[in-house]
Amino acid sequence: MRPATAPDHLDITADDGVRLTADRYRAPMEGEVQGTVLIRTPYGRTQYSGQAHSWCRAGYDVVVQDVRGRYGSAGVWNPYDTEGLDGAATARYLAGNGLLRGSLILAGASYDAHCAVEAARVLETAAAPKPLAVVAMVPALGLCETAREPDGTPRLRDRIGWWHQHGFGKESRQPLPAAELRRIYRQAEERGMDWMIHNLMDDATYGPGSTAGWKRLWDATPADLHALYGQLNTPLLMISGQRDFFVAEAANLVRAWGSAAPRTLVETLWGPWGHRLANDLGAGAAAALRQQGGLMARIKDFLAAASGWDPTGAQPGPLGDRRPPVLQWQPDDQPHTWHWAPATPETLPHHLNNHGES
Repeated sequence: MRPATAPDHLDITADDGVRLTADRYRAPMEGEVQGTVLIRTPYGRTQYSGQAHSWCRAGYDVVVQDVRGRYGSAGVWNPYDTEGLDGAATARYLAGNGLLRGSLILAGASYDAHCAVEAARVLETAAAPKPLAVVAMVPALGLCETAREPDGTPRLRDRIGWWHQHGFGKESRQPLPAAELRRIYRQAEERGMDWMIHNLMDDATYGPGSTAGWKRLWDATPADLHALYGQLNTPLLMISGQRDFFVAEAANLVRAWGSAAPRTLVETLWGPWGHRLANDLGAGAAAALRQQGGLMARIKDFLAAASGWDPTGAQPGPLGDRRPPVLQWQPDDQPHTWHWAPATPETLPHHLNNHGES
């Protein structure tokens, strides 16, 4: 293996001519790589060097791209607007310029997971490149899906915090101090939704278009996940946890993905964590997970299965057809020990609140 190097800079043109900026990290190994991981993010591509190097050490090239209108990329930032088209254009650029080594893997957590699933949806209608798989972690799937609980209850505190910090402008702001967030949240509750929608975040404070963008969030309707993703046969690995804000939405995506397509490979890694995944685990559970190779070991196992998966069922995959659709990270019978155990899809939640409680 050769030492890790600084990433290469890429300027990629979207279908409408907007320039999108990315960093390309190459796996520190000679010979054939395992594949190329594409991560698209609104949170600043330079913040992802640690995550990129983790993938590189596992044998993958990585491309991390700023989404439209954020950090190094041109255009206007409208959350959840053009991620499928821009992701597909990026994948085509990588393939057409000899930068796609091995199979394409679309990956990401939170908003980045939305970018991944949308790119897969658009790419399935194109001639190439076809993704090997999607790895979607604690996904934030859409405007309505992040703004409201499954029962329609507004997620006011969470959305005020996220949109203040990330929803407007070229770069993220500093987060609201906890006391200020509590004050604004109480004010929004006292004055009601109509006042909150039309007055809380305005152009004067956050820049042109902010008032309309904030209203667009609360006017959004639920996405029809079955209509969007039911026909897909790209393999999906979903990683979610009982304490994640968006756990019910993640479970609904698992149920919808490939539901109208034959033998689409869909698996879920499930655990006692929240939106920060393994970083939310206690010391003992986290140490046990690291000893077993962390989440990356399970991701690599899934990608190995996806590389030999036959959607027609004519040939069994290299690891066999009978793979557990859900694996759960849970305590063992012995004290202070943990393991992955098969679970049933029925254990996935249907309706939870944003504290991860049923």
